[in-house]
Amino acid sequence: MALPTETKPVTDGPAFLEQFAQRVATRDISPTPPPHGYDQESLEGCIAAALLSRFQYLDPRRTRTFARVCYALMGHPRLHSNVLAAAAYTTRLTLYRALPELIATGLLAGERAGGRHYYFLTRAGEDWLLEVTR
Repeated sequence: MALPTETKPVTDGPAFLEQFAQRVATRDISPTPPPHGYDQESLEGCIAAALLSRFQYLDPRRTRTFARVCYALMGHPRLHSNVLAAAAYTTRLTLYRALPELIATGLLAGERAGGRHYYFLTRAGEDWLLEVTR
């Protein structure tokens, strides 16, 4: 069995310039995202990983909760806190601890209407989630 030979880098001529041009052209291309499914669990995992990498100050133990809240709001324009807690498979107390952090990131916002508090994704939050989940 023959061992693969290492290719020696080109050091002069047009091939050298072509190799350099290729390196410059591809240096800013972000690596392809890891493949993920489009089921709820896969998307929540993808969102959790993206939240952790973008917002390092978020508690890493709670990123799954944050991701569930974001996922729930992807399916509904705005949700009352009780409904949001149920949709995110969490308690209201856990939700109330997570909401201020998500609002601080600029992904979520809230408003009071008719004596109830509703939460929704901000425009920046929608754009970010669309980019992350594609």
